Amino acid sequence: MKENELHWADEKEAIKTNKPLKLLLTLFKIFPKPIIRLITYPVAFFFLRHNERIGPESLVYQKNLQEFTNGQSPKKISPYRQVLSFSLCIVEKMEGWLGKTKFSSISYEDDDVGQLLNQLKQGQGAFLITSHLGNMELMRSLSDYNRQLVGRDVPVIVVMEVNPQEQFFNTLKEVNPKFSLNIINSREIGPDTICTLEEEIEKGSLVIIAGDRTSAHARDKFITHHFFGKPAPFPYGTFLVPFLIKCPVYYMFGFRKKTTIWNPQYKIYIEKSKINFECSRAEREENIKKCCAEFADKMEKFCKMYPYQWYNFYNFWNFDTKNPKSIENLDAKES
Repeated sequence: MKENELHWADEKEAIKTNKPLKLLLTLFKIFPKPIIRLITYPVAFFFLRHNERIGPESLVYQKNLQEFTNGQSPKKISPYRQVLSFSLCIVEKMEGWLGKTKFSSISYEDDDVGQLLNQLKQGQGAFLITSHLGNMELMRSLSDYNRQLVGRDVPVIVVMEVNPQEQFFNTLKEVNPKFSLNIINSREIGPDTICTLEEEIEKGSLVIIAGDRTSAHARDKFITHHFFGKPAPFPYGTFLVPFLIKCPVYYMFGFRKKTTIWNPQYKIYIEKSKINFECSRAEREENIKKCCAEFADKMEKFCKMYPYQWYNFYNFWNFDTKNPKSIENLDAKES
């Protein structure tokens, strides 16, 4: 990590009090949803003007993407559009937790969704790797619709970094008291956690984990892979876990198809990994690299398609490549 650069987990919360989030919940109870979305436009402008990091970090990402795509995506460099998309995403998260997301507004790409649904119908679970590209909560809200999709309730378990002091999580617990029951804190992951995940998969649950943020408590354990043509760190643990529990992996992304305040539509993409997760221990490290490469390729594809919907507001490419002790240097490009 370069000097004056922070790991994402060290970034201070942009919202230091839960009052804005509680205000948002109050507005949901008073105004129709289009009015709430309309309010996000000036809020995004205010947030961009008064946060010293979010604008520059957005520029780093968008310029790297534009350079990688030879100017094709995004057509226009605009931190505001990315921050606006993020603001709308927060509104959509709240909608999901309040049960206001309409099932009719979500469509599925005709990829591997049928295979996943058939697997769930048979009572089998699956391991889903997602990201901060798009709306992860859109996937989590699928638990409300599983009876329609597969004819049974499918538990959704999310493995993520949880800081008890984070305002957003605290507010979500107030909205939905069951929030913490469906979360496994990755800071506390260990052998017992792996056993728990394995049991959940066997019971037919969906386990969701993000693959685009390195661990806050194991920062020296990551995979180096090229992203937009530049080396970047990916979390080793995310791609190790499915090999430990030996289960099929799907890459899952959910996006807002078009930014609109009146009738937003969302699209979910589900693609199954081609990696053998029941491989021998001798093959495991090589396949972990291949799994990371698959995921990074999906990320690049969807960043091109939805350039303003990646919400990692820090320099994703910034890490110390000269310190071998701090890197699990597994460049999947060479595998």
